[in-house]
Amino acid sequence: MNAGYISIWIMLMAFILITTGWSNLVGLSVKNRKWVFLALAVCAALQPIKETFHIGQVQIHVFAGTILLMLITLLAMRGPLVWDSRGYLLICALLAGMIWGSVRKMYSVDPVFFWLDPFLDGPVVAGVLASAFSTKGQHQFTVLLFAGAAAELVHALLQRGVYEASIGSLQWWDSLWIAFATARVISLLFQAVRTGVVRFIAIPWRNKGGSSPK
Repeated sequence: MNAGYISIWIMLMAFILITTGWSNLVGLSVKNRKWVFLALAVCAALQPIKETFHIGQVQIHVFAGTILLMLITLLAMRGPLVWDSRGYLLICALLAGMIWGSVRKMYSVDPVFFWLDPFLDGPVVAGVLASAFSTKGQHQFTVLLFAGAAAELVHALLQRGVYEASIGSLQWWDSLWIAFATARVISLLFQAVRTGVVRFIAIPWRNKGGSSPK
């Protein structure tokens, strides 16, 4: 499968859901859609710009559009305890990224004993962790965005010799969107189960209401 195909397919589905009023399923409900789409357009325009950094023998390629999106998502976090929220999400991203990168390293050494697929297992595990850290789609996307970058760095540092890490490549985005889709599916299933349980518990109380005497 060509790199970027999964990203295009998932982003197209998310765009259709958001524009047709089903943004709650995506978990990325936005109030100012014009500004959001403008920011995404700027990130997409800057995406071809790539810079390479060196940490020892590790070469890290970063794409300008991805770095700008990371900054935007971090600055967009709002709430009464903004810095606490950002710190919590960054810690969650670091933990998910360490596990994600470790899974990739494990499969690079011995790709035999995989769960679903050597390419899918890492993003799926990261998506499960993101759904456990938060049920909000905005938080999950932010966690996975930074976790994907942390996973690249962890995987690079665990390698021997020269290794090239890419933060923002098409394959990197494929993994990120798989992780986000996993997180959203798990959150929606949990929400559906919780709603069903609440309704099931409420049925006996409704039946005990009785009727007024005539």
